[in-house]
Amino acid sequence: MKRRLAALLLVLALLCGCVPRRAGQSLPYMPSVDEPLPSATPAPTATPAPALSLEKMRYGSVGLLAEPTVLVSVYLNDAATGSVWSREAQDEAQRQVAMAVAWIEEQAAACGAQVQLYCDDGSAGSPLRRTYSVQARLRGGPESEESNAFLDEMDQLCATLDTEELQERYGTDRVGFLLFLPVSGTSFTMAHYAEDGAAFYHEYCCIYRYDAYAAQTEPESPATYAHEILHLFGAPDLYAGSSDVYVDEELTAYVEQTYPDDIMLSTYAPDGTNVYTGIEKILSPLTAYCLGLAESCPELELFPQLAGVEPGVFRYGASDGQDDWPDSGVIAV
Repeated sequence: MKRRLAALLLVLALLCGCVPRRAGQSLPYMPSVDEPLPSATPAPTATPAPALSLEKMRYGSVGLLAEPTVLVSVYLNDAATGSVWSREAQDEAQRQVAMAVAWIEEQAAACGAQVQLYCDDGSAGSPLRRTYSVQARLRGGPESEESNAFLDEMDQLCATLDTEELQERYGTDRVGFLLFLPVSGTSFTMAHYAEDGAAFYHEYCCIYRYDAYAAQTEPESPATYAHEILHLFGAPDLYAGSSDVYVDEELTAYVEQTYPDDIMLSTYAPDGTNVYTGIEKILSPLTAYCLGLAESCPELELFPQLAGVEPGVFRYGASDGQDDWPDSGVIAV
């Protein structure tokens, strides 16, 4: 996940599932791009800022995992460099999304929660699959520090695609976006923070086609998809180097020892490889609590800083009150 300082529009690198370079493995099926592309999404147009309730200014466009939520897949094509998504490549990514969503629903059910995530089902003309020709230059790479111009363009694109028609079709105003970049990089998520108020309302995952940390060309895994999607609902990174305000070295060491298979700790197999046939991870009690799937967790007594966690909500720092939210605009933090 990445976070923005609202006053300065800065992005701090908080990379998801990043581990040291791994040994190579055989390359999974990788579709070609020698076929006509689907019709592109029209360029985003200026839209007025939404009138947001205090609840939406707290959570952003995606709320708690237990709430019905729409996930819109948008495939970004960079015609200038020839980096594009063929229909076959899109279909492969769609299957990864479906695998990630099914795993999330199963894990939530184990916690006694019913989850309803609407995502692209692969059908022809799916309203939850779009393509878009990106204007800002893509950077990718291990650091994946995309430009402010790119992030601004994606903010506007998401605002354009989040329509009343979409919300009425699925019966929910909770909408998140899966933006697929056709290059190599380290996937990340732009989550809304409570202090942002009405700014940076729309939340989206940037998922790269290829894993920048692979020793040879490999696509991102379904575990990475699930990891990024869970960020939309408030799951923090639990690995060393996490920038989440409540996650320190003592907590990450505890998670490594107690919950080594937690998906927010790592998306890789124990030997450092990617797995493409399933997701061999768990949601720990700590992650389930942060997602609002459990009322408490053992870690609340062990780590005092977790007393400031509000499930499903990201903050830049601890807050003394729960209702001191801004009415609108950008807050200096």
